[in-house]
Amino acid sequence: MKIAFLHTENFFASELLQRFRTELAHHEVVDWIASRSAQAFDFEVLLAAGAIDRELLILQPKLKLIQTVSDGYEEVDIDAASELGIWVSYAPADLTGNATSVAEFAVLLLLGAARHLKETLISLQSGTNMRPPTLNLALSGKTVCIVGLGTIGRQLVDRLRPFGVKMVATDEHPEAAPADVTAYPANQLNRAVADADFVVICVRASKENENLVNAAVLAAMKRGSILVNIARGMLIDEAALVDAVAFGKISAGGLDVLKNEPPDRKDPLLQLPQVLVTPHIAGLTDLMLDGTVNYVGRVIEEFAAGKKPKSILNSPEKPRYLLYD
Repeated sequence: MKIAFLHTENFFASELLQRFRTELAHHEVVDWIASRSAQAFDFEVLLAAGAIDRELLILQPKLKLIQTVSDGYEEVDIDAASELGIWVSYAPADLTGNATSVAEFAVLLLLGAARHLKETLISLQSGTNMRPPTLNLALSGKTVCIVGLGTIGRQLVDRLRPFGVKMVATDEHPEAAPADVTAYPANQLNRAVADADFVVICVRASKENENLVNAAVLAAMKRGSILVNIARGMLIDEAALVDAVAFGKISAGGLDVLKNEPPDRKDPLLQLPQVLVTPHIAGLTDLMLDGTVNYVGRVIEEFAAGKKPKSILNSPEKPRYLLYD
């Protein structure tokens, strides 16, 4: 099969490409650097690490499968793919090592924000003061609200237990939450965050929950609380967050994701010393790299054999390629 890997230019994508070519050596893997203008190729499978819209898909007459290389698939126009008979599959975080990697990074951001790491480093580098500019917070004894108890949220629960925190959460299925987590329905976010010292966004992004954390939610949060986001930038109303930090409602933040990536250097969030921002790297580890290549390799082989992978997301009415369960 002819396979294209659509991605932006970065070290992690280059590593993935090399490993895909080794793992899928009996297939042809074409390197496709993402650009604004769609390109026409005669490939059958598209490995996606970027936006896939209708315009791009219309130019791919032989495309049978889109396989994302991450757990997120909000940038893929699944409706358009289904209409054109193209299958769409994703890479579940619990099967690739992504959930483990991101949960670990969430703890780093929690600690970094709580200890005002960015401000301290700025202070040190400027030579003004080597001590923390504001009072640090310990995690022990605090309340952490986890927004979304999916694979990442649950792994975060496991990693926070040793810190001696009280945990609350929101989820579509609060009845299935771990016994030591007080869970609320997803539509009760304001209630869940009210008494939390830390709020961590782990929920899957979709068109329905864009700006989930808006001015109203930020107003409902405890004064001086800390917000961490390791999910997607679209989940936060960034202008409202800038205001909340500027007025002291939110004392600090840890963001691995922003709405615009890479961000403009003048992005207001980057100018706030209280907000630690990293360039969407939470999942980029050796564990995730190996796990993703192995998982995607298995999906491609199943697909080539006509089997329907469990991670398929859609059901095209007239598929270009028939699959059996």
